[in-house]
Amino acid sequence: MKKSDKQLLVEGLKAKIEKANAIFLADYKGCTFPELTAIRSAIKSTGNDFRVVKNRLLKLALNANNITQLDADLKEQTTCTIVFGEPTEVAKLLKKFSKDFKKFEIRSGYFEGQRLSKDDVIALADLPSREELLGRMLGSINAPVRNFVSLLANVPRSLLNVLNAIKDKKN
Repeated sequence: MKKSDKQLLVEGLKAKIEKANAIFLADYKGCTFPELTAIRSAIKSTGNDFRVVKNRLLKLALNANNITQLDADLKEQTTCTIVFGEPTEVAKLLKKFSKDFKKFEIRSGYFEGQRLSKDDVIALADLPSREELLGRMLGSINAPVRNFVSLLANVPRSLLNVLNAIKDKKN
């Protein structure tokens, strides 16, 4: 690769990392080409970016965005997943692929200014989706109102039951 090509690659990575919500690093040593292609196409179909990049070039792009927490993780063969959308969705995909392909292993991540360990990325993958959490929250907000309405409906119903019991007793 020519020096000018490397500079263009670093500038492109720098721009993408600047817009990213999260970054995940993984080790792919020993993965086959079809496995990497499956991972790449699945992640790119969600609107995110998956790349195999030289560690030195990735480090330059990360450091240009003041991300130095991942420097120690840039060793051996590394894939970089740049997440523009919901990080939990991509973390779920990476977790799935690490189970499906034994040679693919999550290494670390970067989210909201913090370095994430492998266990943190897996914990992020285990979180429910944003939509599911919003649904749960809405259900929790509606529960007191629904219970109050049910309570108010029970008062006339109980009165009606008592009046019916008195009517049946007199007949």
